[in-house]
Amino acid sequence: MFFLVLFSIGGLCAGLLLLRKVPLVDARLPAVPNQPRISVIIPARNEETNLPPLLESLQQYANGPFEVLVVDDGSTDSTAAVAVQQGAKVIAAKPLPEGWTGKTWACHQGALAAAGDVFFFLDADTRFVHDGFAHIVRYFSALEDNTVLSLLPFHRMECRYEELSLFFNILVAMAAGGFAKLDAPHLFGQSLVVRREMYFKAGGHKSVKSEILENLHFAASVLAAGGHICTRGGRGSLEMRMFPDGLAQLRESWRKAFVKGASVTSPLVLALAIYWLTSAMLTACMLFAIHSPLWPAIATLYLLNGINIAWLGRQLGTFRWLTALWYPVALTFYFAIFAQSTRFRKAGRPVTWRGRQI
Repeated sequence: MFFLVLFSIGGLCAGLLLLRKVPLVDARLPAVPNQPRISVIIPARNEETNLPPLLESLQQYANGPFEVLVVDDGSTDSTAAVAVQQGAKVIAAKPLPEGWTGKTWACHQGALAAAGDVFFFLDADTRFVHDGFAHIVRYFSALEDNTVLSLLPFHRMECRYEELSLFFNILVAMAAGGFAKLDAPHLFGQSLVVRREMYFKAGGHKSVKSEILENLHFAASVLAAGGHICTRGGRGSLEMRMFPDGLAQLRESWRKAFVKGASVTSPLVLALAIYWLTSAMLTACMLFAIHSPLWPAIATLYLLNGINIAWLGRQLGTFRWLTALWYPVALTFYFAIFAQSTRFRKAGRPVTWRGRQI
């Protein structure tokens, strides 16, 4: 029992090594005297519900983007009509070529059609808050010309089932953010800000055309082209609501990302993450299943895990403290999706997303 407790203590330390604080864009920077022409590019497939909040959030700025392009990726709903109503320019995506994913093909076409000096790629389920767009533009303008900026949007949830994303959100920040300096930062899939010259120098989305998690692989393209990567959290500037359509949508989304994400994560980060997750579950099992003289120490460890998870979750989204206190529920869901995703991959079963097999 003593060694199990030591194992759990080490796992808690591993979690602290992976992530303690998510850095944000500096909102105190002065306004940009000559704002570059910014082309906002939004790949959209059946996004009639998600698009209005994003496009409305862009309209609140007097000094907003130079243009807003919505690339309609074969939608069967009113995506195009909604985008036009909100003042965006709609580009009808050409038929999907072999070897491309829907998102990379849509982003590629948007970049070719864009007239701006800076490309701001955004997922349709994101939205700006307060002066978020202005803050991000000022922050990006202060970076070197060859730097690519990517923000992990703050996850705003409205239904309780969405809080099952707790560990997925934390692991994305741990693995892709590079916030703990244990690995080079990658890029987040929901947002990407890059100067036109740097984008094409790195090969654009064409260089990652077949990748499901194109953001992780495009980071390597940027570095190979001599660029730099800067990652930040979106709290106070950029938000998202990922799963308004129910638990099935949440499960399908994380399942498609799971194994692919693990394959490009550094071995050190992956090993520490596995250690952290395993020890957190072990602590919960010992607390509820074992009577021991060490129970007070186990209870303290459980509470410390809950506090740490709550601290991370509140930086990344509107996760409740109660969700963190009962973290074994969300962690069990995480393990279940991991097992299902692994089984699908071993069986060669394709994953469906947005009506396409990927």
